[in-house]
Amino acid sequence: MDFEAVFNSLPSPFMVMNAKFEIVATNQAYLDVTKRTRDSLIGANVFKAFPAGDESRRLVQESFERVRDQGVVDVLPMFSYPLMGDDGLEQRSWSCTHVPILGADGDVAFVLQSAQDISQLGRTVDWVGMSQTETPVGEEAYNRFGMVQVLNETLLATTHHLNRLFMEAPNFMFVLQGCDHVFDMANLAFREFVGQRDLIGKPVREALPEIASQEYIGVFDEVFRSGKAFVGRKMRVLLQSKPGREIAEYFIDFVCQPVLGDDGEVCGIFVEGNDVTDHVRSEQRQALLIRELHHRVRNTLATVQGVMNTTAKSSATIEEFQEAFAGRIASLAKTHAVMTDEPEQSVSFLHLLHQELSPYADDQGLRIRLIGPSVDLPSQIAVPLGMAVHELTTNAAKHGALSKEEGRIEVYWTLVDGERGPALLCEWNEKDGPVIAPPTREGFGSMLLNRVLSQQIRADVTTTYAPEGFRLRMIVPLQAER
Repeated sequence: MDFEAVFNSLPSPFMVMNAKFEIVATNQAYLDVTKRTRDSLIGANVFKAFPAGDESRRLVQESFERVRDQGVVDVLPMFSYPLMGDDGLEQRSWSCTHVPILGADGDVAFVLQSAQDISQLGRTVDWVGMSQTETPVGEEAYNRFGMVQVLNETLLATTHHLNRLFMEAPNFMFVLQGCDHVFDMANLAFREFVGQRDLIGKPVREALPEIASQEYIGVFDEVFRSGKAFVGRKMRVLLQSKPGREIAEYFIDFVCQPVLGDDGEVCGIFVEGNDVTDHVRSEQRQALLIRELHHRVRNTLATVQGVMNTTAKSSATIEEFQEAFAGRIASLAKTHAVMTDEPEQSVSFLHLLHQELSPYADDQGLRIRLIGPSVDLPSQIAVPLGMAVHELTTNAAKHGALSKEEGRIEVYWTLVDGERGPALLCEWNEKDGPVIAPPTREGFGSMLLNRVLSQQIRADVTTTYAPEGFRLRMIVPLQAER
């Protein structure tokens, strides 16, 4: 079919402009009503080709801009616009419809104007073969058109306001038509949520193929069939939010409301909702932290009970028991306090060393040397390791290098590959202290190093009681078993 021939043979005047309001096509009826040639119009700006006063131009330009910028049909039922006639510039009355024409990218590429010259409504009108000048009937018809124009302008303003509210609403909204659930409207929030995809005119299965196998198509089918609204809370959806990205998990609250047609039957569905993924993630994290807290409390109570029993067995007097037990519980409390302040419920190994050894450091930094990278310890490792550092420090202060003024402690650590993944390698060296010998009985410190660390966090501990100073080497897996 020769569409250009069809366009030119249409009896109503039509003109097409691009987004800059430059005329790109007219049919013959448009040339006849404007008394212009095609060559004089093609490529010209419409307002240069047809100049007008400020008010007339404003009215028409605002209509063009609404169509171009919002992609909506706009109607000017009656307005005044001058046109060059045989006797010079003539004031004419027009009724125009402006229609958007979309390009391949989905944006408005052209604006089609359908123009009707209705100037004769206010002039001499021939009613049933009778000629009257400014007849009451003609005046009444003209006045009615004026009222229609006011009503249409009010309706258009209300429509534009409601459309703006719909498009800019913070919650996502969209409208589906028919039993195939074809997108008829979608606001900016929903377009952003689904990755700015091309939705309008496409069924949900085609526009959002990743949700075809999820429960949402069934929800839409049931609302369309039953005519009953559906409310979903914290519903999981797998969605590709951006082109090229992997499908990710989201959670949404939404309401599906049936839309009834003139016959009272369901013809579509209005959907409104919002993304509550952050809220659900927060609830999940809170539940995880509560479970972690319960687990830690049980472990802590068991640790306190073990510390009390072992301290009692290794203490000769009540006073000795009180002093040792109080120091160990204080060390345990310090470690828990640090982890409580950390969002990830972890503590650095350097902090554990600092909180025990810093009271013995000198201003020159010679007595205590701590050398190693930053290593964060999860709670299940930090608690027993913190107690071990406390016992090493206490023993050094009572019997080892810290019991003499010239004594020194050097701690070196690094990360290594262990049998079960990353591991902390630590070496504790005491120098310039008194001559020492292996203990004759197993106290709490020895039991903690040799048995608790190996059983609770699978640490490999080696101790050396050399005459020149105590040395310890341990390898601690950083993925401890619960």
